[in-house]
Amino acid sequence: MTAEFWDERYSHPNHVFGYRPNDFLAAQARFLKPASRVLCLGDGEGRNGVFLASKGHDVVSLDFSRVGLAKAEALAAEKGVSIETRCVDLADWADEPAPEPPWDAVVMIFVHLPAELRRRVASAATAQCAPGATLVLEAYTPAQLMLGTGGPKDPELLVTRGAVQEDWVGWHLDVRLVERRIFEGMAHQGLGSVVQALGKL
Repeated sequence: MTAEFWDERYSHPNHVFGYRPNDFLAAQARFLKPASRVLCLGDGEGRNGVFLASKGHDVVSLDFSRVGLAKAEALAAEKGVSIETRCVDLADWADEPAPEPPWDAVVMIFVHLPAELRRRVASAATAQCAPGATLVLEAYTPAQLMLGTGGPKDPELLVTRGAVQEDWVGWHLDVRLVERRIFEGMAHQGLGSVVQALGKL
């Protein structure tokens, strides 16, 4: 999936994945310390980054779709909050030096990458985090292919519980396999098979 693919998809006048934050993130946001510096990976149209900014966090949203990030900035303005957006391919971002100050939290919601890149991104994000940082992650599992209610059709992009544990080395992780009903915009509708992770560094 290319930046051009997502630019076209996000060109719909509505938000493809809805305007509300991901349910799992909304439930786990209480574990973030106040005024956290949060990295939102693959934040698309910004529903999750804007939600966290509304909770008083300092949010940087990364995505490689300029169209998606423009919608994220518009949503932030509509909600009266501020987020920083960066249009960057995660394959390039993973090789960048660590920022100052470090991240207090990393959010990765339905970001499906090839296994090698997924591991590189996890390693880079971990290296950029402060001690005690929080990880909130949700992704579709291979069982999602049978449900057909959203997510990638390529099984190589789907995520197992074991993969999360192998990718996020050094984190204390609570990783669960869950079937839950997901109603997030036009693209995620119905029963979904997901892996959910809450981590502390």
